[in-house]
Amino acid sequence: MTDGITAIHGRVAELQSQFGQLSASSGASGRQFAAQLTAARQQAGTTAATSTSPSTPTAGTTGTAATGPSTAASGTTATSGTTATSGTTATSGTTATSGGTGAEKAHEPSKLLGGGSRITSTMQKVIDVVDATFGPFPTIGAWRADGGMPGSDHPHGKAADFMINSGGKMPSSAKLKEGWEVANYVKENAEKLGIKYIIFAQHIWSPARAGEGWRLMENRGSVTANHFDHVHISVEK
Repeated sequence: MTDGITAIHGRVAELQSQFGQLSASSGASGRQFAAQLTAARQQAGTTAATSTSPSTPTAGTTGTAATGPSTAASGTTATSGTTATSGTTATSGTTATSGGTGAEKAHEPSKLLGGGSRITSTMQKVIDVVDATFGPFPTIGAWRADGGMPGSDHPHGKAADFMINSGGKMPSSAKLKEGWEVANYVKENAEKLGIKYIIFAQHIWSPARAGEGWRLMENRGSVTANHFDHVHISVEK
């Protein structure tokens, strides 16, 4: 492009030289040269302008992001970058953090039936840990005079039923999943919590027979008797 401009300026200089050498008698030729000279100057000016403006579009094209309407577009991307910087919206993952704060906020203790001095300190500890981790439960039933079956730990204050459903109805699959989460958590922490055995969904697990895993129990005839609507936990002492 620079070579082209130089050539045009050379042509202008050449025409100027020739124009200066014209004789006074050749007025028509002089006017013709003048017209050629003017045209050459205009062409030089246009070429010079053209040579400047492509660099701007080129910058604009490669840097479309940096100039013109695309700046607006890319600028909006930048602005949305500020929305991203507003990764404050992400930081409003402080909402998530506050969600974390929500998780840290303790719920009201679940309603406990047969608690207080009628249950052992170990049973109370298990109730506190399980309720804090998975509660609230509709109710937690601990001590009762009639354990419902021979050898029950309820009359001794060493058992508790964590209800996941009420009314004797079969829980939903989501509620059964919650029940298994409770049962398996207690199983995994059995030694620390002093667990004797756990019953849920017609299955029993005990540290004494841990190698057998969850063992299927006989059918006792109802949702509650088969422990589908609650997790039963017994402690050693």
